[in-house]
Amino acid sequence: MSRDTKSGKIFTVKMLALFAVILFGMTFATDWFITSTENQDFKDRYEEIEPGMPESMVVSLLGTPNNRSSEFYLGQKKEFEEAYRRAGESGATNYLIWELGTDEVYTVGFNEEGKVVIVEAGGR
Repeated sequence: MSRDTKSGKIFTVKMLALFAVILFGMTFATDWFITSTENQDFKDRYEEIEPGMPESMVVSLLGTPNNRSSEFYLGQKKEFEEAYRRAGESGATNYLIWELGTDEVYTVGFNEEGKVVIVEAGGR
């Protein structure tokens, strides 16, 4: 194999590797931007939730929750003891839970009449 052919192959491999890195970076940046925008939209709608709001209105604002539970959940208890205390005192009997990304948890608690009594957010 001639030196020119070998140099040409090395150049081609380097260019393909560079192209792959650029493509990966663009994909990552696009995914981050879309996810970030969607998360901000969710957070903005989450801020609209008020005590007394019916469950149907909450679901129409935030979409289908990831989980329904009879127990309050924020991903972890450490550093969120006050939120757990408030939930215990709220009279909530049912919770809807939305999880965004790997470390954001949004929980809305409802009383027996299906009205919002507590709104909390936390992380894992």
